Amino acid sequence: MARNQGYSTFPAGVREEILQRDGYQCQVCGRRGPERGGNIDLEAHHMQEDPELVDRDHPDNGTTMCIPCHHLVTHRMTADDLPFDLDGVAAEVNLLYKDIEILTYLYENGPATTSEIRAVTSGSARTSIIERLWSLMSVDQEVDSLDQPLIDKDLDTDEWGYPDDIGRTVRGRIPETEEEMMDRLRDELLRRLLDAGVPRSTIALFFGRSRRATFYISKRAGAIRVPFDDDEHSEALMDGDDFGEVVDGLAKLFEEVSSR
Repeated sequence: MARNQGYSTFPAGVREEILQRDGYQCQVCGRRGPERGGNIDLEAHHMQEDPELVDRDHPDNGTTMCIPCHHLVTHRMTADDLPFDLDGVAAEVNLLYKDIEILTYLYENGPATTSEIRAVTSGSARTSIIERLWSLMSVDQEVDSLDQPLIDKDLDTDEWGYPDDIGRTVRGRIPETEEEMMDRLRDELLRRLLDAGVPRSTIALFFGRSRRATFYISKRAGAIRVPFDDDEHSEALMDGDDFGEVVDGLAKLFEEVSSR
């Protein structure tokens, strides 16, 4: 699996010109260098390795990045780095570099917990990793060529892994407790309200969650897929039309309230 082993720097004078032009501020994350009262070291990054209109070390081919962001960009994995073939799925899914790191780690090491996966990914908050894990597990709903998720979650071990490595999946099962049932119902309702076009900020307020949390909650609902109204599932809990009426009614109510 090939990665860039390092990166060459601009000449000192050009580097300083780039940093000064960019206000001594990382153009990726916005953190500032000591020259602007910050505490992060900055570097000049080559935007193109072989630019057509200017020399490689011309200031116009440079941008300012802090060391962590520069490292992520220059060492970022791509779909070509995957140790297996996704048969074109990567392009359809638009995999992020975090996704590729996760898929590669699980391929090479087998099932792992969220904490173990987070420890080997590049500078990721736990919430961000959870969102990507649920996204990878729900991706088969977005890509027709997939008949199973890219990854799955084990009900007994709480580990993530490839479907063939998982014992009992959390997907498609009826919750065993009332508390879990209510949690899954809220997740599914949140997901469907988003699909219905209700603003994310409105949904976050209604469910008492942060706007950021609504991203992974909706992905979790799509991944777990409790058969609330699945006509193809023998244990479907309710009629699809009934659930649809609830979602449509709430969506209409939110629209009317927000228009006042």
